[in-house]
Amino acid sequence: MPRPSKPPYLRKKRRAGRETMWIIRDGDKDAGTGCYEHDRAGAEKALAAYITKKHDPKKALSANDVNTIKITDVCSLEIRHISKRNIDQTYKNQLISAIQRIGNWFADYTIGDLDGALQERYAEERLTETGASAFRDLKLLQAAINRCVKKTKGGIQPKFSATLPPAPKSRERYLERGEAAKMLWTAWRYRKATKLATSKGRHTLRHLARYILVGLYTGSRNGDICNAAVIPTIGRGYVDLERGIFKRKPDNKEATSKQQPTVPLPPRLLAHMRRWKRLGISNHSVVEFMGKPVKRVHDGWESLVEKAGLGTDDKRRKVVRHTLRHTAITWYLDAGVDIELVSQYCGVSVETIRKTYRHETPRTFDNLLGVKLSRSRKPNVSGTVSGTAQRQN
Repeated sequence: MPRPSKPPYLRKKRRAGRETMWIIRDGDKDAGTGCYEHDRAGAEKALAAYITKKHDPKKALSANDVNTIKITDVCSLEIRHISKRNIDQTYKNQLISAIQRIGNWFADYTIGDLDGALQERYAEERLTETGASAFRDLKLLQAAINRCVKKTKGGIQPKFSATLPPAPKSRERYLERGEAAKMLWTAWRYRKATKLATSKGRHTLRHLARYILVGLYTGSRNGDICNAAVIPTIGRGYVDLERGIFKRKPDNKEATSKQQPTVPLPPRLLAHMRRWKRLGISNHSVVEFMGKPVKRVHDGWESLVEKAGLGTDDKRRKVVRHTLRHTAITWYLDAGVDIELVSQYCGVSVETIRKTYRHETPRTFDNLLGVKLSRSRKPNVSGTVSGTAQRQN
């Protein structure tokens, strides 16, 4: 059975000697958006307007039988909904890409066609082609269908429940203190070779040393670290260097299931941040490269992991950016910090901690067993990383 053609989607058009722009690809035709590469939000609005002009998915809401609504219409409405949400742009792009992928695969089907066998076939193909689980995709499709059905002419309908494959296993990889120190030293000392014989090379990974420090001390997500400004900025989190407060969630952003609590900064990390600001290392953002904010840590990360000797082909042992968050939480638990406090500080539910970090929470039962917690066991993040961090001045 031939794969159905893709619905209209965004792609970048690179032009020699001119700025890259977003265009709309529709079959074998291209349509301009008038938006440059940096204006993804504007391009999304142009795509929504293009789809509306070609076919208005809202007409599907007048259907008397929700089972006749096409999945492509469901996905188009969901993309509109996501585009209007005031959430992190990177996360928004990920959601839209996932919905587009789902719409492409189910292009010839309606809600009534979504039986267990069809969903299982999608999950199998997704796993075979990319090695990725379809668990998240089908959860997104479930939410999109239920949101669409609520708005239909028929009113309240029974909720659609997707046939979900087994949930992907949580990563249990975290850094030992020696490994964390090795990554910091590598990021701080590495020099990229140049063609000049007299040059020792240029430091190109020092921004990752600062990124790692923030991750290890606060257990924050990648987006929260990169989005942290050192001056109040619309649409970004904010580090108040005077009061020592880390406000992860921007004031104008809606709350999501991803918790972003405002927390005090550890004294050692606060001292580093104040020095970075004073020395002009962090003028506008906590993590900057060549004077510009780092919007996303990606390209240099794998290179750093390899240079630090931590590269591996084993997916379960791979050091990814989220490993820093996992490491911080694990170190706090290993030091005997109460699960509730770790939950509130790092922005992760107690249920997730008990489920994912069970191997590091044996002290949960110390009171039951009559074992006294040693007061000397405190989170020793600084003991590992301060030696390297203090040289970042």
